[in-house]
Amino acid sequence: MKNFCLPVFVICVTVCSWSPTFSAEEKSKEPSPSAPKAENAVKEKKDPQKEGWKPLLNGENLDGWSLPGFGGEGDVQVKKGNLTIGVGILCTGIKYEKEFPKKDYEIRYEAKRTKGYDFFAALTFPVGDSFCTFINGGWGGGVVGLSCLDGADASENSTTQYYSFKEETWYKFRVAVTEDKIKVWIGKEDQDPELKIDQPLEGCKVGTRLEVQIYEPLGLATWCTEGVIRHLEYRLLKPEETAKIKAEIKK
Repeated sequence: MKNFCLPVFVICVTVCSWSPTFSAEEKSKEPSPSAPKAENAVKEKKDPQKEGWKPLLNGENLDGWSLPGFGGEGDVQVKKGNLTIGVGILCTGIKYEKEFPKKDYEIRYEAKRTKGYDFFAALTFPVGDSFCTFINGGWGGGVVGLSCLDGADASENSTTQYYSFKEETWYKFRVAVTEDKIKVWIGKEDQDPELKIDQPLEGCKVGTRLEVQIYEPLGLATWCTEGVIRHLEYRLLKPEETAKIKAEIKK
């Protein structure tokens, strides 16, 4: 009996004292309850240049837009994310059919002239209960301004300027509208746009020419020219931004 119990005791001690061992590679595969999740480890930083901006073109088709015209318009198509408004006999353009604010907003886009000699991305936009058009490269290719102010075209009012637009070159445009002002910035693709138009609206009658009234309230058009547009988007201005513009009038 004594000789039988001793081996059993030894076997039990040996079995109970054994524990499995793992390689370093196997241990690395074990989940760590204290390790933070990857999605929480890195927080995305907001880009102030993108905050609040909403696209007006989806880069695939003309959803939300229509193609009004008098006849003789050029081809309009969306390709590789860009909108191309082709050469027409006179004016060719698109009209936004969804709801859009009447004031306290800003629009920005990039455009280039690829054929022709006149405006290549004129923007018609709401100004309160009226409308106005920003002309880029009109009257032979170099006139910049607002049409119309007190009945005068972009070529003959206080906003008239001349800008050299090179073919196949991207340009940046920004238009801000409040009840007090229309402000326009222009710049090349690799530059920050510069303020070119700073037009007070008090006592000023704003309107559009007959040729672009079919694009109201919001539209883009070319004149005997092919233009390519991309990154068309808008945002609502913050109360402090509109207040700042109002303060500029009082100075």
